[in-house]
Amino acid sequence: MRRDPRLEDRLAALDEAAAVGAGRLTAAELATIAEVRGRAGERLARGDRVVVVALGGGTGSGKSSLFNALAARAIAEVGARRPVTSEPTALAVGAPDDAGAVLDWLQVARRSQVAPDDRLPAGLVLLDLPDHDSVAVAHREVVDRFVERVDVLVWVVDPLKYAQRSLHETYLRELAAHADVLLVVLNRSDELAPDDRATVTADLRSLLAAEGLGAVRVLVTSAATGEGIDELLGELRREVASRHAVAARIAADVVTAARSLAASVRPVPTEAPSAAPDLVRAMAGAVGVAGVAEDAQRAYVQDGRWGTRPLLSGVLLGLLARVIRPLRRWRTERARRRAVALRAPAGELPVAVRHALLELVDATVADAADRWRPPLRSFAEGSGVTLATELASDLGRVELTPRPRRWWRVLSAVWTLVELAVLVGAGWLAVSGVLAWLQLPPLPTPSAVGPVGWPTALLLGGAVLWLASWALRRRLVARGARRHRRRLEERVREQLRARVTDTVLRPLQAEVGAIRHLAAALDDAGR
Repeated sequence: MRRDPRLEDRLAALDEAAAVGAGRLTAAELATIAEVRGRAGERLARGDRVVVVALGGGTGSGKSSLFNALAARAIAEVGARRPVTSEPTALAVGAPDDAGAVLDWLQVARRSQVAPDDRLPAGLVLLDLPDHDSVAVAHREVVDRFVERVDVLVWVVDPLKYAQRSLHETYLRELAAHADVLLVVLNRSDELAPDDRATVTADLRSLLAAEGLGAVRVLVTSAATGEGIDELLGELRREVASRHAVAARIAADVVTAARSLAASVRPVPTEAPSAAPDLVRAMAGAVGVAGVAEDAQRAYVQDGRWGTRPLLSGVLLGLLARVIRPLRRWRTERARRRAVALRAPAGELPVAVRHALLELVDATVADAADRWRPPLRSFAEGSGVTLATELASDLGRVELTPRPRRWWRVLSAVWTLVELAVLVGAGWLAVSGVLAWLQLPPLPTPSAVGPVGWPTALLLGGAVLWLASWALRRRLVARGARRHRRRLEERVREQLRARVTDTVLRPLQAEVGAIRHLAAALDDAGR
């Protein structure tokens, strides 16, 4: 078969839509694509050496008589009994091998083979179908199957039933995209007066235009008188000569299915946002970022106090601190983990988080088709559960303990010197008091400031400096703890934003992009 680039593009777009639509289109919609694509592949595999033309119509339309008139021989059964045609009858023109594969695929058993001549071109396969309005259900099923598969469809109507509702609603309206491979024949024209013939023909064209078939070819024939037979044969010869009908019929099937599916998926969602501050805030509250930051501040206070302690009192309190500090840290860590465990969702999202997720999705599908809201909501909620689990795991690995600061050691050294001064002054005064009580010669007590000697100056001045150091330590540690809390909270929130982007926003953007890609592929197939 000669390649048709436009048809190949349509089929490639339909294949792409089927691939992208898996999990997004319904089973029935995917089955429609598979059916159209499978039928196209089967017909293309049998080549374009023959063009299959089927005559369809209702009881009494005279299509079997028209079939015999076209063949110039009595092949189809014609009579007063209704319905006459019970199974398809084929007339194949040319080599038997050319039509055999296609007729086998169409499951046509009754076949006649003739040589080509001036009237019948080689490669023409003419079919006489059962009546579409037959009382036999099997006959209608055969017609439906052939309407979907033949290359050219010639629909034969008569002056009495050309406007029949079942004909237009069941068949012609569904063939609006098949105008290139559809002919409508008003047969039995010999039964109409000339004026009535023009009126009926105009009415038929008007009805077809209302069904979207304004461009379809309409012919007027009479099997009894031979009127219009040569004109109809001329149309069929042109179809066979161009071999256009095979590709046109497949393209029409693809266009019909693609446009129907495109209408069901549009309008598509808008692109998902790249940031979601409301979701970040809701998730931060759900997993307890503020509580973790508070624990980090408490840990800094504890470590800051320990790192700035004066050496002498620190040694005295060291044994007690070795017991108390790990216990306090363990209790803080346990409380933090318990808070995270309580706030972390276990398969079900907190109300605030779910609300933020649904608002995010609803903004994306605000102008989209209703079919996209439920799956995107479900997709976002599933991503939210995954996000909450990951964040709870991230928080469990957050290191609360601050790095030791240099000023801790400086303050500890200064405070230690102050304590030494206090101890020296207190010891000096104590020894002087003992010597005086024992009435022994006193220690020399040089004057520091006026009448105040060095022992008193060291004791009182050291006490004042010790209190000042304690106040300074408290102030500096509190400020450092607040700064540590702020930095840790910013770091955790930045990690949270990254998690939201990677776990929720990018997958949602990818899903919306796939839906938009699906719609674009269907548009390409339906052009």
